[in-house]
Amino acid sequence: MIPFYTKNSNITTSSISSQIFKITPIKSVFDQSEFFPFINRLFGHRNCDATKWKSPLIEKYGVAITLTVDQKGCGKFNSVQKAVDAVPDNALKPTLIILDAGTYREKVNVEKTKSNLIIQGQGYGNTFIVWGDTAKTSNGTFYSYSVGVFAKNFIAHDVSFKNTAPYPSPSTRDAQAVALRIAGDQAAFYSCGFYGFQDTLLADAGRHYFKNCFIEGTTDFIFGNGRSLFENCTINSVAIGSGAVAAQKRESLQEKTGFSFLNCKIVGKGNIFLGRAWGAYSTTVYIKTTMDAIIAPEGWNDMGNSTRDQLLFFGEYACSGLGANFNGRVKYARQLSATDAAPYMSIAYIDGKEWLREL
Repeated sequence: MIPFYTKNSNITTSSISSQIFKITPIKSVFDQSEFFPFINRLFGHRNCDATKWKSPLIEKYGVAITLTVDQKGCGKFNSVQKAVDAVPDNALKPTLIILDAGTYREKVNVEKTKSNLIIQGQGYGNTFIVWGDTAKTSNGTFYSYSVGVFAKNFIAHDVSFKNTAPYPSPSTRDAQAVALRIAGDQAAFYSCGFYGFQDTLLADAGRHYFKNCFIEGTTDFIFGNGRSLFENCTINSVAIGSGAVAAQKRESLQEKTGFSFLNCKIVGKGNIFLGRAWGAYSTTVYIKTTMDAIIAPEGWNDMGNSTRDQLLFFGEYACSGLGANFNGRVKYARQLSATDAAPYMSIAYIDGKEWLREL
């Protein structure tokens, strides 16, 4: 650490002890996970490419502050959480965090005060935020997330969220492992990836929009009590045997929640249900969605509680593919008319004209 200080001829033998331990500047660099960016600013870094930080989202969203993250020392931070912590509280204008390609192994929390935050990666196949908690290791499924978003007006572009917990065997208890928990209102995800097995994506609460996303899992891998629209998304089952895409938790007629899948594709393997009735009034619809032969003929599951059958809203409209044959569906499934499907087949379902910025 001595080279970081200029020589001081006035230091006496008696003061060496106090002087040599005045390393607060260096310590603060380490504490903020900015040691390597600090070195780069001091000496330069030949391999840094500043063009990667020139995002079109800056102008598109009227970004006020841009923060950069990578693992080579070229960005301001090398930790996603450190960048999130640096976002101004309750900001009225957007803050953009740009992530370089790579895998960021950390559990990330976006607290309620971090509103108007945008996170941009370099493609959902190139930029990953990963962690490996389970319901057992985190004291509950809702806390097993790799990334938890609790703030309003959150946007993500071209980044993946992954839980690396292993594929659970049938005998494993509390193996649920969430990749992303979104509990903030007015959240949008564009060309993002979500990877896990059981309970991959928790659309917990609020209104959400997912467009051109890739969502992978086994059982109930899209679940929660949000009002969420999935448009042009690929739903990939990696189930060995039985599984289920969705488990929506609407519990009363007063709750304006549900999942709508519009122009999506369901692919992969296993023998899976389109949805299971987590809540008594569980609401899930598929509109103009292509379904591979992996869909169980009955299509839907009331989780063994037939008293819910008259309360559920499980519907399909104009779907195609080998898995879309409606003839074998359970009696409480609905083959929707165009009029029935209309409320679910546009961003109006999530009041998108009021808050989506992509329009």
